[in-house]
Amino acid sequence: MKKTLLCCLLTAAALLTGCEEKLVTPDPDAIGYTYYPMAVGDYRIYSVTDIRFANNVGDTTRYQLREVVEATFADQTNTLNYKIVRSTRPNEQSRWVEDSVLVVSLSKTSVLLTQDNSRYVKLVFPVKEGKSWIGDAYNARALGNNPDLAQQKELYTYTAVGAPFSKDSKTFDETVTVVQGIPTQNLVQLDDRKEVYAKGIGRVYRLFNRVVYCNDSESLTCPFGKDYKLYGHERHELLLAHGKE
Repeated sequence: MKKTLLCCLLTAAALLTGCEEKLVTPDPDAIGYTYYPMAVGDYRIYSVTDIRFANNVGDTTRYQLREVVEATFADQTNTLNYKIVRSTRPNEQSRWVEDSVLVVSLSKTSVLLTQDNSRYVKLVFPVKEGKSWIGDAYNARALGNNPDLAQQKELYTYTAVGAPFSKDSKTFDETVTVVQGIPTQNLVQLDDRKEVYAKGIGRVYRLFNRVVYCNDSESLTCPFGKDYKLYGHERHELLLAHGKE
């Protein structure tokens, strides 16, 4: 009897051990969590080129932008949030001047960023080529008057997953690009918006480029016809440095 009981216990222990061995811990790198690392003290510095167009004339401003993860806090749902302080300066010789505050909420399924009282779904997990989601699902922003509510929201899409990215002599080995909205370029408008994230670093590049063209050659406001930029906004943010304070 004792031998039988002992055998049963040993068999049960072996089965449990086998089950434990089969439990697989999700790989943060494979899921894509490392595209958006976040810890108190992290900082990123970007070079910013901001161009405002009016009547085919561009007004260009260049400066540096810094984002520092200053603190964490729990919200009403007990979700951990990160407070990010943004500062700007004209150049490296100038002092940083605080500009604004962002809040980032990380979960197993997404990255939510709140800016100017609007919340956006910046990334979703796992990261996969061609995967799409509603980027402005948490705010009241609507695209046009389409009766289909799903068509009033803006899709974000992953592309170039794992590919290197280069811009202005800066190269990042393993990145993912998030295309925001549907890229458009025709005689009437240009819409090209995207963000690039690098593994172990976070966001390394942002492009915002929206232009409205005026192509009426008979109009006094559009005397040059094709590609005349009636108004628009083009902005580039490229990572210069990152680390921990």
